[in-house]
Amino acid sequence: MLGNVVILFFSWLLLRLERRSLAALGLMPSLLRVLQLLLGFLATLALAVALRNLFALLAAFDWVPAAGLGAGFLFQGLYKTFQSVLFEELLFRGYLLYRLLLLAGERRAAWLSAFAFGIYHWFTFGALGNPVLMIWVLVYTGLWGLMLAYAYTRTGSLALPIGLHWGWNFVDQVIYNERGGGLFTAITSMQTRYLSSLESMLWLQLPPLLFAVVVIVFLSQHALPVKFTKSP
Repeated sequence: MLGNVVILFFSWLLLRLERRSLAALGLMPSLLRVLQLLLGFLATLALAVALRNLFALLAAFDWVPAAGLGAGFLFQGLYKTFQSVLFEELLFRGYLLYRLLLLAGERRAAWLSAFAFGIYHWFTFGALGNPVLMIWVLVYTGLWGLMLAYAYTRTGSLALPIGLHWGWNFVDQVIYNERGGGLFTAITSMQTRYLSSLESMLWLQLPPLLFAVVVIVFLSQHALPVKFTKSP
């Protein structure tokens, strides 16, 4: 929470020095922004739920509701994941991306933002020291970072990237958390098996990458870049 307040304050301050407001980041509430956030949230939520259930089918285990968890747990999970997503979006698709757009243009700015997003996840995923994992994390999260960057540059708002990011994280961290503590718990049996690296890549990791590519292509072809200017 404090991190979001600090980033918002400095974003507001830097924009004020340019005689602009937080509207440059598309943070002013409107029906369109709410719809964009909900669309992104539901799209990645559906994708993540489908993949978690596909995982259970392929590995022959069951997801069962965890005992003692209810609506309060879900609302708390929504709040916590929103806070973490907002922090990352303000950091990587906020004022810094806005400035990069003015300095380098849409394509270069989006790629630089995506690269930084991928490098950031080397630390959050604990990939440092493992070259193969570092390359994969850079590609995987970097492509999603590119999708989120284009979602901002083509809508002029953080609403859609927040929604796309939030839906995935909510399912991954709150609904089906393979590390435990989620709304559903994995129950194994004698038939449960480990997926090979190839199976995991084909069925669980490539679909999110393909989703990101589809979104990037769709936005590139059907939405014109928003014209960002230094002053009103």
